[in-house]
Amino acid sequence: MSKKDPIKNIRQLLSDSSSYTREEIEDAVDEVLKMKYFINENREMLIRRIEELYTIRQDEFGTILKEDENNPWLNEKRANIDFENGFWGRYREYLEIEKNFAPDVINKLDRITDSILDNFFDPTLKATVNKKGLVVGQVQSGKTANYTGLICKAADAGFGLIIVLAGIHNNLRSQTQIRIDESFLGFDTQHTRAFDQRSIQIGVGDPYFGSPIVAHSLTSSIDKGDFTQGAANALGLNFNTSEPIVAVIKKNPHVLRRIHQWLAAQANEDDDLGRVIRNKSLLLIDDEADNASINISNDPERQSTINSWITKILNLFGKNAYVGYTATPFANIFIPLDDKNLFPRNFIKNIPAPTNYIGPEKVFGFSPLKEDEKSNTVLPIVNRINDYGDFVPDRHKMSDQKPSTLPESLKTAIRCFIITCAIRRLRGQTTVHNSMLIHVSRFVFWQDHISELVDNQFLYYRRGIDQNDSEIINEFKRTFEKDENGYKSYVSVSKQILESELKSLDSQIQVHQWSEVLKHLNDAAAPIVVKSIHGGSGEALDYFDRKNGLSVIAVGGNKLSRGLTLEGLSVSYYLRASRMYDTLMQMGRWFGYRGGYVDLCRLFTSRELNEWFCHITHASEEVREEFDYMTDVAGSTPEQYALKVRTHPGVLQISATNKMRSAITVQISWAGRLVESYEFKKDISIIDNNLSNIKKFISVLPDNFVSKPSAFVWYDIPAEQVINFFEGIQSVENLKKAEPRKLIQFINAQLKNGELTDWRIALMSKPNAKNHSQFDINRNNVQIGQWKRTEDDKNSSEQLYYLRKSHIISPSDEFIDFTEAEKSRAMELTNLHRKKEGEPMYPNGQIVRNELRDPRKPLLIFYLLDPEESLEKYPLPTGTNPFVGYAISFPKSNYNAPVSYAVNEELLDRFDVVEEDFEDYGDDED
Repeated sequence: MSKKDPIKNIRQLLSDSSSYTREEIEDAVDEVLKMKYFINENREMLIRRIEELYTIRQDEFGTILKEDENNPWLNEKRANIDFENGFWGRYREYLEIEKNFAPDVINKLDRITDSILDNFFDPTLKATVNKKGLVVGQVQSGKTANYTGLICKAADAGFGLIIVLAGIHNNLRSQTQIRIDESFLGFDTQHTRAFDQRSIQIGVGDPYFGSPIVAHSLTSSIDKGDFTQGAANALGLNFNTSEPIVAVIKKNPHVLRRIHQWLAAQANEDDDLGRVIRNKSLLLIDDEADNASINISNDPERQSTINSWITKILNLFGKNAYVGYTATPFANIFIPLDDKNLFPRNFIKNIPAPTNYIGPEKVFGFSPLKEDEKSNTVLPIVNRINDYGDFVPDRHKMSDQKPSTLPESLKTAIRCFIITCAIRRLRGQTTVHNSMLIHVSRFVFWQDHISELVDNQFLYYRRGIDQNDSEIINEFKRTFEKDENGYKSYVSVSKQILESELKSLDSQIQVHQWSEVLKHLNDAAAPIVVKSIHGGSGEALDYFDRKNGLSVIAVGGNKLSRGLTLEGLSVSYYLRASRMYDTLMQMGRWFGYRGGYVDLCRLFTSRELNEWFCHITHASEEVREEFDYMTDVAGSTPEQYALKVRTHPGVLQISATNKMRSAITVQISWAGRLVESYEFKKDISIIDNNLSNIKKFISVLPDNFVSKPSAFVWYDIPAEQVINFFEGIQSVENLKKAEPRKLIQFINAQLKNGELTDWRIALMSKPNAKNHSQFDINRNNVQIGQWKRTEDDKNSSEQLYYLRKSHIISPSDEFIDFTEAEKSRAMELTNLHRKKEGEPMYPNGQIVRNELRDPRKPLLIFYLLDPEESLEKYPLPTGTNPFVGYAISFPKSNYNAPVSYAVNEELLDRFDVVEEDFEDYGDDED
């Protein structure tokens, strides 16, 4: 372990607390500065970096849980599991001391891994059990660290075999194995095995972290170290050992078949299940779970090969737990709801990223920035380029004429990479990895050719720097300090970030002088190498063996597009035009943690791709919001909730078609619709909250209301007040048409078009009601009569009050705000459209909303529903406050553009698409 990092030494002087005073930090810094290694360190910079580390925060994770299959066990057994002196304890210390994780991030990791383990089962039980879950994070946000923590705890708890499915390429599998070696095993599997691990100790195996703990690996970190029966047998390992066994394997049919055959040989015959292993519990972790694992067979009766082998491996074990990890769960949302398809029926966990994570919303935002537009939330690091048409044309073919020169934008990107490496050295980051990504073609012939062109250009620059060529040096100087043609210089970018709220992302952001940077230019350029990374190139990104840092320009395609981490990635040149959300987002290797060089990162891409990423960022954020809503409000299970994904109006696809067979498209808009709340939670705290919320809302409405026989009506109420009301309402609806959160989104969208600006509010009061509620109206206490709305026997329960025929409104109430002249006009139009005699003699709602209501002036109607009168089969205690119900008569829109969503077809009934009005209004209601 490195002893020459002042930050690590300072942290060792501080206790385990997650916050400190400035004085405590200063004392620890001063103590470390007395050491001979650190006498030249910048005191103020060290203080700022420690303060930054202890201000990083991570929100709590959310869980969507199938309660009826959940059997919590961990707290009861915790006293019998030695986490602190086991795999987890040394891993936690390793993250703190060696990896410099923020204290709050480590604490959140501790809690979520506990939660996942608790949602599985006690691995020491003698039982038959299987669990399936999904963990959703963000691209490059630390999912590997998360599931490594889970592996450590699972091993401590007694899971005997842990299999990690690590992507579909050798390099990703090898990279994952190295991480497991460092963070779980403690020895280098490339050279040794558990029984002689003392020879090559790495990561958690360092004696600093305590005595060795034995675990065995069936695979190694060499590029071809995947599972083979020969290698497994050569270990001489007794499969029935009590020590944990791990295997990191590719999602490849041949590898999966081999490990299945080897495991089947360890199984015993069972009368009910065939060959089965009962003396070990299996934990199977599926990294990038949306890739290759999903059943893509066209025949619903058959499974695709990889999916089939995964389920066969799980079924070999009487006790098995499957958990998928992904940042792009779009395809997982549409998995058919049965076990063989790995649907996460038991739980979904949503992991928020820490505050120092650089994700899509910080790189792109939800809409492209205009030229010279400044933002407080989006980093100014994207350069939109348009000079690549002759270099790599869109939709080029392998046989097309290859380019002979590089576009100016790529030359600029190469200069940026050299400058970034130089500034990092200037900032004291001398033994770090530096990477540049060039991703412009999926064809390996093109990648090799472009790699050669890039190498030639880079060598030209390196020679010029080495020889102090004034023309080349001036090119670098212009790139560093001059804005031109849509490109923002290093001076401008650093300055802009420092003048925004984003400055808190990184304590080391600063505007440097060119004279300072120039001193480090030659040392920065000297070690840089250009590599073409694909299956046939023979090149590898050997970060692990480069202790003083690797500086590389990586030219590649599919191998660089998913899962693989490019260490120290700062500059990306990206033109690869996939049209699938998940593929595009996974190709964004530029997301992640950029401590010390946030302002030195650059992304060069096309305007179209910039727009696409903005759309996908929006769609991804909505999916995360749905997870949060499922957790916080809806109380749904994974299989009860219709997750939706916003579709793209143009050419983008959510995921591959063969992963989307269960998806159908619905359109959501409330323009010209009547929206009614018709389902309520029988939760006293929610009932009380909602009544308090409406009383507060009504009390601040203006004095110029109109009093009617059964209502008080207000006019021209600002939309902001209505939005504030809905933000305080707690609802039960699961993506249904009256759910407050969705109404707020729609209202905000229409406000941008100058619609839904001036609301009409009606508080309905039943004459001669049995029960009343007291309201403050114009500083007077007014008794509001409560209404009866019969509960629906089929859909109601002890927890839910569901209105009969799904209606709260009495038909004539929709026009409570109209003048007599307006009502007469509404009746005229209704009579013109009347289909038959005997229809009710009140205006037709659809006609009124689409032909008479002003697009600026919707009507919001409130009802207080009497639980004593309304609830018969499932009553509430006497004296319970009334339910707050509402209906909204939305006018037509002159600008409305419905939002299109894809929904799992099997869950469509949960989605409840907005329908036309029902004709059968309640016939027994008030």
